[in-house]
Amino acid sequence: MTMMPRRLCLAAALLLVLVAGALPAGAQTAPAAPTARQPLLMEGTTTLQQRILTRPGARLAKEPGGDPAGAELPPLSVMFVYARVPSGNGVALEIGPAAGGRTLGWIPAAQAIDWKQTLVVAFTNPVNRDRALFFDESDALLALMEDPTAGFKATALRQAAEGGKLPANSHVTAIEPPRWIDPAKTFYLLPILNWTNGYFASGFNGLALQVAATSLQERPDTPAPSTPAPQPDTSVMAGYRAGVVFVVDTTISMDPYVERTRDTIRALVDKLWAKRGDALSFGLVGFRDVRKDGTPDEYTSRVFADLPDHVDKAQFLRRLDAAAASRLDNLDFREDSFAGVKAALDDIDWSGVSGRFVVLVTDAGPRRAADRYSSTHLDPDQLRILAQSKGAALITVHLKTVAGKDDHASAEEAYRALTDYPNVGSLYFPIRDGDVHAFGAVIDRVSGIIAAQMDEAAKGQVAAAVPATTGPKGDAGANPDDEVFARAGLVGRAMQLAYLGRMEGGAPPRLFSAWVTDRDLADPSRKTLDVRVLITKNQLSDLQSTLKTIIDAGEVTRIAPADFFGQLRGAAATMARRPEGVALAEARRLTDLGLIGEYLDGLPYRSRIMELTEDDWLSWGFGQQRQFLDDLDAKVTLYQQIYDNADLWISLDGDRTGGEAVYPIPLDALP
Repeated sequence: MTMMPRRLCLAAALLLVLVAGALPAGAQTAPAAPTARQPLLMEGTTTLQQRILTRPGARLAKEPGGDPAGAELPPLSVMFVYARVPSGNGVALEIGPAAGGRTLGWIPAAQAIDWKQTLVVAFTNPVNRDRALFFDESDALLALMEDPTAGFKATALRQAAEGGKLPANSHVTAIEPPRWIDPAKTFYLLPILNWTNGYFASGFNGLALQVAATSLQERPDTPAPSTPAPQPDTSVMAGYRAGVVFVVDTTISMDPYVERTRDTIRALVDKLWAKRGDALSFGLVGFRDVRKDGTPDEYTSRVFADLPDHVDKAQFLRRLDAAAASRLDNLDFREDSFAGVKAALDDIDWSGVSGRFVVLVTDAGPRRAADRYSSTHLDPDQLRILAQSKGAALITVHLKTVAGKDDHASAEEAYRALTDYPNVGSLYFPIRDGDVHAFGAVIDRVSGIIAAQMDEAAKGQVAAAVPATTGPKGDAGANPDDEVFARAGLVGRAMQLAYLGRMEGGAPPRLFSAWVTDRDLADPSRKTLDVRVLITKNQLSDLQSTLKTIIDAGEVTRIAPADFFGQLRGAAATMARRPEGVALAEARRLTDLGLIGEYLDGLPYRSRIMELTEDDWLSWGFGQQRQFLDDLDAKVTLYQQIYDNADLWISLDGDRTGGEAVYPIPLDALP
């Protein structure tokens, strides 16, 4: 691979913002092909179309080997390849921005990077980890990962990089930008060109990834600048706004807690109203469940107070007073708490609010995806992914009352998974015996942490992390200890860092190739990069249809599980999906049936679907088969939520609503 000159090592940023319509004017006016054409297919595939990434300096010509005309294409522009022909300079590529047949012109193959899989990475929020280092070769990175002193050596390299004094033999070519960019708000592209598994001496597995990245350093003959973390701009931080929405269980058992939550919000409003105006707003969502006869208890979820209601104090307080506990008994102890959380994400007006906190207060476990009375049909993992896509942190205050003792373990498992925040941990607060005083102290303190961080933002400062004291640790049934409050403080700091990144932005840079690991070299338990698949709307729709086909086959063969693969073979034949070289009658793996799109082949993760064999299915008991199908059903619901959210989709060709719009879906959202 081509290495970047050593003096380019201290890149100030790796960002390439892709804006719809960012191609040069000359490229935009190229005539569309008279008839619809299809891009070339990748060798050995039947559906995957060839894509390339443009190198710096790439310019379009009207014919193969012709003189370039027009402006330079932006580096890392994603293009489809419609033709490859010999030319005087080697091979020429005819390219277009989408798969619909419109081409722009020709470029030499030397000005392109073949992109075999649409894998990309996004930096995780840097709140609780070190900045990532980029290396010129995989061997140097893998050796450091395996070194028992990797943390010490990585810290020394990072400090040297930030100071502009890297040793000549360091193999470090770049360092992560000092200011984080939220990929949910500003799309950027760090495509993965190659990857391999790596192992840390501490026992963690990691990935070594070769990425196409960019650098602000334009000239190779000038020293690279040092990149210390910049100080926040007072005027920028003063514009930071936060919202806290309490999602409160309003079933009959929650009467004292509903009132205590209202008391907390009232006290905070009285204390903060004149001081902060609308910089910190509060909302309230209630949720109930079904009655003994299975009918809804007045409502499933209801927004009592929205964030914009905060403008009128008297009206806001009246809306709070409207939330009251039910006087009727539920069907059973579980409740549809996820309905309340989803209402907070979907129905609350979060516009202009950067710090987004949803605080769930309940004494019962949730109705999960497979529950017939679940209104969301989501499991904790899927609901957490949706919350993260909206930039929200989920906090759960779980009242472990005596009446719910048989529900405590399963509820805790669900809520710990729901509230897991990347690189921070779970924001789960158990309240022993459901003690009202302890409950009030927890929500007062969580709200107080957020309020204190707003004070720092008003002064132009990013919130400091809340230190964990060295007091005794609580067990699973005890009240929360200081460590959990410290995590809440870290999440607030993470949201402020995200806000700074969005406000201060970045500039389009030049191209280089480097190796980086997806985990923090100093602490491999923390992730520096999220690996994602750039999936199109068409592909997501196809994946959803495939999962439905598998679920239907499982439902039809519940009594005769031996017929499951037979049903799938029939579906594959009906859908005309016949993998090359594999007869459907002989297929013993789900992937051999061709139901799963080729875009999931070879990804760096373990997929239950891709690995499922007929023998596996038959060896499972009914419960394990049922859980497998329920998990797929929750994924189907998640995909529908993503598909319907127009704000998530990114246009690479100017058509945000078309089937080729893309979304960088996290690996853990895949089946």
